[in-house]
Amino acid sequence: MPSFLPQEFERLTKVYIEKTPKSAALYEAARQALPGGNTRNNLYFAPYPPYFEKGEGCFLFDVDGNRYFDFLSDFTVSICGHSNPTLKAEILKVLESGTNFGGCIEAETELATAIQSRFPSMEKLRFVNSGTEANLYALQTALAYSKKSKVIVFSGNYHGGVMNYNQAHSPINVPFDTLILPYNDTAAFEAAITEHNAEVGAVVVELLMNSGGCIPADPAFIQSIRAHTAQFDIPFIIDEVMTARLNYNGLQSQYAVEPDLTTLGKFIGGGFSAGAFGGKHKYMEIFNAEHADFIAHGGSFNNNVFSMKVGAKSLNTILTKEAMTALNEKGEALRIHLNQLFDTANVPLVFTGGGSVMNLHLARTPPTQKNTNPLSKELCALFHKFLLNEGIWVATRSLIALSLETTDQAVSALIKATEKFIDRYAAELKALDVETESNANA
Repeated sequence: MPSFLPQEFERLTKVYIEKTPKSAALYEAARQALPGGNTRNNLYFAPYPPYFEKGEGCFLFDVDGNRYFDFLSDFTVSICGHSNPTLKAEILKVLESGTNFGGCIEAETELATAIQSRFPSMEKLRFVNSGTEANLYALQTALAYSKKSKVIVFSGNYHGGVMNYNQAHSPINVPFDTLILPYNDTAAFEAAITEHNAEVGAVVVELLMNSGGCIPADPAFIQSIRAHTAQFDIPFIIDEVMTARLNYNGLQSQYAVEPDLTTLGKFIGGGFSAGAFGGKHKYMEIFNAEHADFIAHGGSFNNNVFSMKVGAKSLNTILTKEAMTALNEKGEALRIHLNQLFDTANVPLVFTGGGSVMNLHLARTPPTQKNTNPLSKELCALFHKFLLNEGIWVATRSLIALSLETTDQAVSALIKATEKFIDRYAAELKALDVETESNANA
């Protein structure tokens, strides 16, 4: 590790500790009940994370009174920002009318119809409680249809907490019979599908890797997957849990590809827990309880009133095509601007992504597969800690996600903080021997 990194982590950590004594106390209390003091490992960083008590617009406020521009949006989920007045009014209506009915409600049809209008490939769909559940059900549905056991997944892709192919050999992954292939490697996929098509019961992919570093799929790679899965009648699943926010009709429309099944996550819930899986009629009909041989699919919170009503309100009145286009154009402009700063300073940093999400990499050119350079993770953590002390909240891996509430003031603050980061570390960054496309994809 370069000598400047430990020194700078120590300096930045000292500043952070001085500003967050109440968070420190809450963290110590949390450690008595929760392993590592948290129940979401991606929120942890040493010595402890801040504890938030309020969100407003594009701001977060911690228990010590520190204000942060929120550039994480709960890992892309909170696209509407904090305390949107329209959603708040809908939430209050739900509270007044009752929360858990244990029966069918009109809002689930409203939300399903809103989703269908955006995703024509979802001829029928069912609700669940998260993106993880959506991917699990979609895969099981595909395997039930194909009656084959092997699943093709791609390195760096993340399909939920128990289908994490961004982490090598996770012991808590669901034990699907997986064939893990390199992302964006068309030749490797075509060789595998030619050899194993008689065994493969499903192929699932992200069109833009989320946890793997916001790396877009090569259109030729996706078209090859679609062509070969169609040829061999293998269900093709596109995971839009994160990417649904990148286009009004999902990223699949931008790629001009129609999957057999699509999965969605909390984007559809207006900030509440929600997920959905759906696709062509021939796959989804197995859940039709009008048939004697249907397959049961339940879940007492699948159609909960909060997620259904607030989700429908969000999709139908807030996340309009105009609003989503403007948001993603703002994100594109920001990513281009930040990369121009790195180019001008001749430092080996680059943001990859699409629309309103992006991720930093230690690289000269955008990687096309998961960045395995260990220094990239260290530099992202340094950028995170630096921004934290500048009052800007991003993920420890330097994931950035804009919301509808992200203001020009917030964007300017991030740009200025990035300029400050470059000015401080330019010499050290230039001294790193980074040849990236080879280094990043090694």
